[in-house]
Amino acid sequence: MTLTLDLTARRVEHARMFVDGGWADAASGGSFPTVDPSTGETIAQVPRADATDVDRAVAAARRVSVEWQFTDAVARAGLLRALAGLVAENADELARLEALDSGHYLAKAQELVAAIPLWLEYWAGLADKVGGRTIDVPGNKLSFTLREPLGVTAHIVPWNYPLLILVRSCAPALALGNTCVVKPAEDTSLSALKFAELVEQAGFPAGVFNVVTGFGAEAGAALAAHPDVAGITFTGSTETGKTVAKLAADHVAQVNLELGGKSPTIVFPDADLDDAVEAAVQGFCSHAGQVCVAGTRLFVHADVREAFLAKLVDRLRAAKIGDIFDGATQMGPLINEKQYRRVREYIEIGKSEGTLHYGGGRPAGTADGGYYVEPTVFTDVTNDARIAREEIFGPVAAVITWTDEDELIRACNDSPYGLFAVVFTKDITRALSTTRRLQVGGVMINDWFGELPMTPHGGHKQSGTGREEGLEAVHGYTQIKHVTVNLDDSLRAGTDWAGAPL
Repeated sequence: MTLTLDLTARRVEHARMFVDGGWADAASGGSFPTVDPSTGETIAQVPRADATDVDRAVAAARRVSVEWQFTDAVARAGLLRALAGLVAENADELARLEALDSGHYLAKAQELVAAIPLWLEYWAGLADKVGGRTIDVPGNKLSFTLREPLGVTAHIVPWNYPLLILVRSCAPALALGNTCVVKPAEDTSLSALKFAELVEQAGFPAGVFNVVTGFGAEAGAALAAHPDVAGITFTGSTETGKTVAKLAADHVAQVNLELGGKSPTIVFPDADLDDAVEAAVQGFCSHAGQVCVAGTRLFVHADVREAFLAKLVDRLRAAKIGDIFDGATQMGPLINEKQYRRVREYIEIGKSEGTLHYGGGRPAGTADGGYYVEPTVFTDVTNDARIAREEIFGPVAAVITWTDEDELIRACNDSPYGLFAVVFTKDITRALSTTRRLQVGGVMINDWFGELPMTPHGGHKQSGTGREEGLEAVHGYTQIKHVTVNLDDSLRAGTDWAGAPL
């Protein structure tokens, strides 16, 4: 039976893995609960995969990998377009599953799901347009490259944007001729399983796309370490990313990592403060701050500090925090109790490192069992404070006041992370000069971040390696084969290799 959602009971039944074109429980028969973060109540039991299940999924993906590689790119593109259509047709159910499982409020989940066909269509359009190049070499030779798929690719997906991040890595992998094994986060498996249903309906061959559900230490580690996995895409914490990279190194798999961040939002004295405040709120409150690019370091110029803070508090007071299915809600809960406790601990740490300017408690009117935290702002923070250096992954912002531009840049770059930054100023020369000096993978000027399939995304330093999305993502899912053809009648007609005869 297919996965079924009972929204009245807030329950999901028939959650099963998708392996080799069929639906299955874990080989061990084990399962684990997934929880509604709005209430703390169990919404489904999910198969608990281990290395045995991972072996089966990878074997299926490997068995069909050559067939899929040599499937016409136009045919692969057609399947991706069919899948895009099915996502659009099933958008409401996908969004409700995503909201219930991950804590995105419904309107945001609907917006995210509505955007997913863009990724599938983008990569469908590129499937038959990615190729090699010819090279001008000495002698009467034809030299060229072929760009070929890696083979079996693993996709270890986080819990903050489960479906979007799954699609942003699997769409290029499939378009470029790879087969996929997905391991969703244990907190948020449901939208991946529903998506697998749509993959099946679209007509993808059995084994091309597989989903195994389970815990990172059991299923995730087995997938990253599997010798038949040629490429691994991981999005998540820096520490786990390092573990994935080490496991991949043992069998020399290619790795794409999008990891943690501690992004600066820079407010110059000439900034449009209303826009800067809106970007700041989006930056540290979007999905309750559970975003890798979250702008949790607010570098505000001394001349506009008081005006900025007044507007920021007004905006936060107006934000509706509550149940994910309440149409007025603008921020939902944290993902689970562990994350809730982590954020609460950092709020206590912040009280000793700065001044609690706003928030710090539990939003009024939220469900007792839900993992809700009030947006929290600390002022009088220095860049060496823990709340300014460590990724909290919750709606907690540290305001750092600045006056000297060189010191500002030094402080922004004084971080182990380098994922993202936001700059607000009406002086475009200043904005671009600042952008050049920031050690990050992406910068938004007078705007806030919105992922698009055509723009590259990734980080510097401990924020990751490689790039997702855009033409740059092609490199993460392909390898180069160089070919040279001697066009002379005989090898002996040319000179000896490099002028050095045996």
